Amino acid sequence: MDPIYYYVFGGAAVVFIGLAIYLRIKGKKELVQEQAELQQQALRQPVRLAVTANPDMVRLQLQAYERLTILCERIGLTNLIGKLPVNELSATQLQSAMVQTIKTEFEYNVSQQLYVSPAAWDGIKNLKDQNIYIINQLHAMLPPNASGMDLSKKVVELLSQEENVSLQNIVATLLNKEARQLMS
Repeated sequence: MDPIYYYVFGGAAVVFIGLAIYLRIKGKKELVQEQAELQQQALRQPVRLAVTANPDMVRLQLQAYERLTILCERIGLTNLIGKLPVNELSATQLQSAMVQTIKTEFEYNVSQQLYVSPAAWDGIKNLKDQNIYIINQLHAMLPPNASGMDLSKKVVELLSQEENVSLQNIVATLLNKEARQLMS
């Protein structure tokens, strides 16, 4: 099995465990170190793609990487907050809207897994799961009558404290690396 699979699978587990510790016990520094190490390891590993001589297949693969890169951006927590009417929603309504948007965007792009590496697809799945987990955990920390603005502030606060909290950059880098390999 290609070492990058271990990083994506293991990375997701590390992220979820690290995030739970961070949210419950304030283990921010350990989470940031693990994320930074994971990102550096993923970037150093060689990517092995099934390269085909069929130009139509290469075109489809590149389109899939393009669509998944867009998906990665669209399900990014900051982008979700920017698309939704935060001031008009309660925290529970915002949580529901964000989770539903992530699931809908993911389901719309599920067929792209046919054209990308298993590591790339696993990265996308882990990003989806992590973002839903973050939203749910931050919502659980709020009082029952919290506003959508309260939840959005918590999300922005978490993301602004450390840039490596989210898998979004790691997954985007992996997608970019694999797409560039197809083009070479």
